[in-house]
Amino acid sequence: MTKKNAFSFVLSMLFCNFTRQIEKCMETKGLSYLGLLLFMLTFIACEKEKFDANAYNEIVDYQFLIDNVDRNHEWCLTHGDTITITNSGESIYAVQVLTKNPYTATDAEIAAEGVCFLNGNMDGGHSTTLAYTLPIVQDRAYIAALKQDGTYIGVTPFTFGTDTVNLDYVIMESGKSVHTPQPQTFTYLYEEGFPLPGDFDFNDLVLRVSKSFTELSYQVDLKVTVEAVGGNYSFAGAILLAGISYDDVDKVEILEGENMDKGYPLRHTMIDSDKTLLRSRSGEPVIRLFESGHYVLNNQLNEVGSVQTLFYNTETTPVEERSAIVPSVSRTYRISFKNRNIARSLSFDQIDPFITHEYNGGLWEIHTYKYKFQETLRSIYNGKSDFYDNHISWSIVVPKADFRYAVESMSLGTFNSHTGVTFGPYTSFAEWMTDHTQNNDWYEHITYPQLLY
Repeated sequence: MTKKNAFSFVLSMLFCNFTRQIEKCMETKGLSYLGLLLFMLTFIACEKEKFDANAYNEIVDYQFLIDNVDRNHEWCLTHGDTITITNSGESIYAVQVLTKNPYTATDAEIAAEGVCFLNGNMDGGHSTTLAYTLPIVQDRAYIAALKQDGTYIGVTPFTFGTDTVNLDYVIMESGKSVHTPQPQTFTYLYEEGFPLPGDFDFNDLVLRVSKSFTELSYQVDLKVTVEAVGGNYSFAGAILLAGISYDDVDKVEILEGENMDKGYPLRHTMIDSDKTLLRSRSGEPVIRLFESGHYVLNNQLNEVGSVQTLFYNTETTPVEERSAIVPSVSRTYRISFKNRNIARSLSFDQIDPFITHEYNGGLWEIHTYKYKFQETLRSIYNGKSDFYDNHISWSIVVPKADFRYAVESMSLGTFNSHTGVTFGPYTSFAEWMTDHTQNNDWYEHITYPQLLY
């Protein structure tokens, strides 16, 4: 941020954010925005010559409805690792890493899967190395062995962090019937407007992403579902595959045959290409999802020829010309890698769905917290990303397929340090925000279901 445009940035932050929030939240948040306005006016009066990162972070803290957020917070609800699975027999064709025992649990998910290939050693054994991701509160998972026809031979438990499991030396549990595991699915929540603080209801975009594996060892399928769009303004969407080279991807196909935003009639301005596979500025693969999240859920233009930006699937009782309940939209992106090892090492830790939007004459990206300062498609910060290096995220990754998100303008949880009062659909969310070592399963504990969609 240069001195030349510092004042325009702050002035833009003041009026743009104030009008956005007046439009979206004044009915539910009342005079809190008057306080924010006065705070910002004071900030501008004091700082006209340069951008004050500390003052900016105070603004964000003021708007975020949880006091005393843990300064060491990384907004992480998962942990990942790799495991090598070996065996010497011929009966085991493939192995899976499962979140639960499919003989006893109905909701087991497939966290990783691979074929047991000849390992090239003198003993003629088979092995495969898989990357997997689990909820951070879970330190136990299962390895399942399968025949070539997909029949389960048995499962055995292992502890997170285990390097190698030799199936020749473990007792495999089996049963008469198995509950078919489903692909592992995470829910991604976004708040629009970064670097501006929003209302932090984290429903401006709600995505579900599942990862599954094909019979071909070098392919991975990502099923992406746009569940809700509760933002006021337009934004585009894409997925960064972090830590992978663009040159290691052969192609990406949409199994349904057409883009999420099929027939989008306006000029592409935020992602200036309609190709499915793009190259990031740092040479990593990017999967283009859509140019307009609103258009995905309701491919209509308004009377002036722009995309109709209602709140979609964030209000349980729709209001005419404000909100609507519409079907979700899904697409499956089949990624063909040039190397099977890269395909089997792709984990949720590397899958970074992000949105990009226009602000202050530029295009800004909103990533998951781990990749908060990625400049994937365009340069944003001009070397000044540390200005925004606060403890707040505009995105949350929840390791739960059917996570229920908050209704419009409702925070997931709030905490007032002066009164000691917590409130919201997930009060333990607020407790997690004040101490990142506690309540890492807050998404499993609903306190006010009527505040959820």
